[in-house]
Amino acid sequence: MSTLFLKGEEQFGLGEIDWVDDDIKLTYMSTSYTPDVDTENFYADISASAASGLSVETLANKTATIDTANNRVAYDADDAAQGPVSGMTNKYVLWKDTGSPTTSPLIACIDLTDGTVNVVASTLTTTFNAAGIFARNVA
Repeated sequence: MSTLFLKGEEQFGLGEIDWVDDDIKLTYMSTSYTPDVDTENFYADISASAASGLSVETLANKTATIDTANNRVAYDADDAAQGPVSGMTNKYVLWKDTGSPTTSPLIACIDLTDGTVNVVASTLTTTFNAAGIFARNVA
């Protein structure tokens, strides 16, 4: 199940995460990883669960768009691709890179819609939903 991390929500609220201008990264996670939004706050908390053989991606051309029809802000970026790589994953984590894993806040854990992907010496492409990677609702 895709989810937002509490630390990321706090950092957005404090103005410490600027989706468009900050260095936002994507890390593919091992299939055994289960996010804990209450206790996992920084990249150092999850880095050991990164999927073996897959590298960290830096998101490019990030946007934050107001969606008045759904009372939310949608966050998006260019699709992510890396290759050739070999590895297995079923989710990825988005996080802000501060330069130190112990202070880099986690933003969201997103499940892959295709389920588990096993890449063997080929390109792994993550095509983000046209409506955005994730959204934050405004009640």
